[in-house]
Amino acid sequence: MIKASLMTCIALLVIPGSTNICVIASTHAQSQTHSLSYRTTMKNNNNLIKKVTLIARQENLPPLGIAHDPQRNIGLASVFILLENPQTKSVTVKISKVEIRNFLDGKLQNFQSQYKEIELKPLENSEILVELTNKSGYTGHDRFKAVVTYDIENQSNTIESEAVAANF
Repeated sequence: MIKASLMTCIALLVIPGSTNICVIASTHAQSQTHSLSYRTTMKNNNNLIKKVTLIARQENLPPLGIAHDPQRNIGLASVFILLENPQTKSVTVKISKVEIRNFLDGKLQNFQSQYKEIELKPLENSEILVELTNKSGYTGHDRFKAVVTYDIENQSNTIESEAVAANF
């Protein structure tokens, strides 16, 4: 776009009195570039978590050769969180909670998560894994989603995974 503006300016210089048009075209191109850069920065700052994926499993029977233990974890959730920092400065993402909910009614499943803080360096991509377990398994419906609540620069956001069926 800037090359096109420059070519237009050069072509217009041969016409007497057209220098004002060249300045206006150049200023317009610079302001659009600055505006686009600002919108990209604001958008990316709020959307550093790009995707959340849930793998839900329930293992009612112990592995072969292992005695039955009623205190064994049978509800298992693996939550993969994809983060991307397209900025040229480091950013801290504070994951305050990861919840597993029924897809249809939003009822909270009995999983507990711990607070995590991730520092993304400039232009860094990262994927973290949050493992959740419980002793009661999944209850209610057959489809579930992960809900991640996180803070970036004192601004709270939430992102959800797609609904998945628990593998039994």
